Amino acid sequence: MTGGDPYLDFVLQEAFKIGKCYFIDSGEGRDFKDPSTGWYIEDLSGWLIESSEQERFLRSYEAKTVDDDFDDKYTFAIWSLESGELKVSFVKY
Repeated sequence: MTGGDPYLDFVLQEAFKIGKCYFIDSGEGRDFKDPSTGWYIEDLSGWLIESSEQERFLRSYEAKTVDDDFDDKYTFAIWSLESGELKVSFVKY
């Protein structure tokens, strides 16, 4: 968890629900302040990986080889509101 940002925690939980880990790289804009939660939300980019690959990812990140080792896992977390409910979709472009 992020330890303080409820929207980022929400995104990580959504990845966990599908058996994955999401390592956030950066915010991608499309900023919005959700009136029902008060959260600042935006699209994100990062790596969506299998939970079993978490330790290997962290070693790769520390070694600065993550772009080579996990290039095919780079994914965008795109938010949407559906019937007033916040949703996050993980999309590769």
